[in-house]
Amino acid sequence: MAATAARSRRPTLVAEDAAGYVFLVDTDALLDPSFLIPVAGGIVILLGIVIAVIKVMLSRKKKEMIPRWARGAYGLWTGGEDSGTWARDRAIQSLSSWYGATNVGAFRAVIADLKRGTTSVPAWDLVRALDLLRIGVAAGYIDLDECWTESCRICQTIQSTHTSWEHLAQVFRVGMNSWQHRGGVTDPQETGRVERNLPRLRAEVWPQAPWSAKLELED
Repeated sequence: MAATAARSRRPTLVAEDAAGYVFLVDTDALLDPSFLIPVAGGIVILLGIVIAVIKVMLSRKKKEMIPRWARGAYGLWTGGEDSGTWARDRAIQSLSSWYGATNVGAFRAVIADLKRGTTSVPAWDLVRALDLLRIGVAAGYIDLDECWTESCRICQTIQSTHTSWEHLAQVFRVGMNSWQHRGGVTDPQETGRVERNLPRLRAEVWPQAPWSAKLELED
């Protein structure tokens, strides 16, 4: 009888909770498919949610890198100022007076020309294109999504054709000074623009945008 009772007794596990209470756990019940399958399903769903959240966070981080990286480049010209924050009237007037871009079509043509290259120094053209895209946002000529899509492509080109922020700054300065010389610009405030902007870029902007950062908008 005792042997029969021992064989029929259900396997149990003695456990103790945080409060010190001892209780018995039916291990057969834990291994019952009717219990395991829902638990496993719940774990799979939870893992899926965790993975989705991580992917969203990583995607957001990658997307946030584009504005930071673009600022690192156009900051050579602006000192880090984001022209996308300008008042609309100022943006429209600037595009008109600097590039003759008086409408959306003309603006897009200027960007296309700069991407193809209007001088012998691509860094000078591409960095200006990044700044003009931001001005275009302020002017209402382009929306944010298109701005960052175009900026991403330009940043990728800059990144692949230069070796570091310092290298970009050096080449950009050469292009800028050559353009200024042809235009008769001799004001030290203008010709020394890059040197004046470098301390802030090195201290504040470039540390937030590693040169070798992976630049992409989508997975």
